[in-house]
Amino acid sequence: MQQIEKLLDEFDDEVWGGYSDDNLDPDENENEENECSYNTGTEQSSADDSDTELENSCSDISYHESDDDLPLTLRNKYFVGKDGTKWARRPPNQRVRTSRVNIVLEKPGVIGDAKNANSILDAWNLFFTYEIVENIVACTNIFIDVNIRSKFGRERDARYTTIPEMKALFGVLYIIGALKNGHRSTKDMWSSDGCNIDILKCAMSEKRFLFLLRCIRFDDIRGREERKKLDKMTHIRKVFDDFTINCKKSYSLSEYVTLDEKLQSFRGRCSFRQYMPNKPAKYGIKIFALCDSVNYYTSNLEVYVGIQPAGPYTIDNSAASITKRMVNIVYNSGRNVTMDNWFTSIPLADDLLKKKVTIIGTIRKNKREIPPSFASSKNRPVFSSFFGFSNNKTLVSYKANKKKIVMLISTIHHDKNIANEEKLKPEIIMAYNSTKSGVDTMDYMTENYTVARTSARWPLTIFYALMNIGGINSQIIYQANTKIKISRLQFLKTLGRELMEEHVQCRMTIPAVRVEVKSSIRKYFNIQPLQESRVRASECYACA
Repeated sequence: MQQIEKLLDEFDDEVWGGYSDDNLDPDENENEENECSYNTGTEQSSADDSDTELENSCSDISYHESDDDLPLTLRNKYFVGKDGTKWARRPPNQRVRTSRVNIVLEKPGVIGDAKNANSILDAWNLFFTYEIVENIVACTNIFIDVNIRSKFGRERDARYTTIPEMKALFGVLYIIGALKNGHRSTKDMWSSDGCNIDILKCAMSEKRFLFLLRCIRFDDIRGREERKKLDKMTHIRKVFDDFTINCKKSYSLSEYVTLDEKLQSFRGRCSFRQYMPNKPAKYGIKIFALCDSVNYYTSNLEVYVGIQPAGPYTIDNSAASITKRMVNIVYNSGRNVTMDNWFTSIPLADDLLKKKVTIIGTIRKNKREIPPSFASSKNRPVFSSFFGFSNNKTLVSYKANKKKIVMLISTIHHDKNIANEEKLKPEIIMAYNSTKSGVDTMDYMTENYTVARTSARWPLTIFYALMNIGGINSQIIYQANTKIKISRLQFLKTLGRELMEEHVQCRMTIPAVRVEVKSSIRKYFNIQPLQESRVRASECYACA
């Protein structure tokens, strides 16, 4: 008997990993499992377990990397990671009731004051509030006064802007983006050759449009140098933070959300510009986003600015810390977060589970908790899956082709269910595929009708990203409140027109505005002629 125990100890040291136990009968009872475990130290009563037969069984180890073909008495109960983490081969007892962690306590949809937004402009105003626009106008006028007016001979060429005019500027950008003319020259769009965008001249001239884009600012430049010593993002910090707060308080996310990064294209000077070769833009500003996996509403944003100076804005930029900051708005809600392998780790999964947040994510093969056999594709059939279970976590290793291993971890799944019969894909992978594209789809939607124009100023580039995201979020809220389905193109064109309307009405009262411009205003905005304070000698009210 001592010789048998010695051989079993040697086998335990050699075979600590292996393939899944799919060949085992899942209906075996507990008594048979206990009989089969060599860890219990129970002596086998069969007279056939002679030393010779045991030696022959152990000699098979050199011919099988998996222990599934070995006798039941010699199979391991666990896969073991490099750091000693044990992953059970069998799933835990099947749950009769839904786990408390997986119960979503909040109903998804529009919340708070956003329920009263029944028009397109009202929905947009939820994100770009009067205070935000007022702050942009004030900062722009400060810049014009300090740096611009002295360079112009006539004051009217560098006049201050107003809130209606600033909204009209945003409307012009939305219409240009909706028509996919972001890279078209302004000279061509404001031309009179019949190939122009006629509605743009109703809001402002080409010269004024370029002047406002040149002068628009999002912070007071007079104290910027001091603020830069504490915050790299001071140029747009207030506007960005206010916009993000408005996104959080206007909509309750659905059961599944996605965490990922987007790259806002930018090739100018910026200390935190990133190079990401797998993105279409390659160079730009990285923005982390938390999006709804169902309708692509963006709820939380964070710009990656690298290492901040010592002070109130110093933060930890590790993947786990960024993830916790991004998903803290769904703590204790029972929601699931889908993420890629840059964010995912075993300790993070445990920490989020304590906050009643589950995850599904790909995970890198070099993590110390991963059993080596899970990361190897050698001698494994294509479409095969290994499963490991540990403390409400499920680890799966799926061989997608001859050389590719896909590895995921989930804290919402606790079984070995196969959802795709053709390629034998586990249910975990199918759930990941159906929820991973939230941020990518949002990014695609913003780039398809982007307001962004070529710029050498990174704060303006970030603001373009906020305008794009605000356009998507406001459409989601408008459709949820009114139950009216509208295409994104039509929504953006209508939004642009409504943003222009207040400023356009003011232009109708200005005698210096040309007759053809006023005629276009009446044509596109259905505005009746207003009594003007002063009329040119060469025109009457009927012709105006």
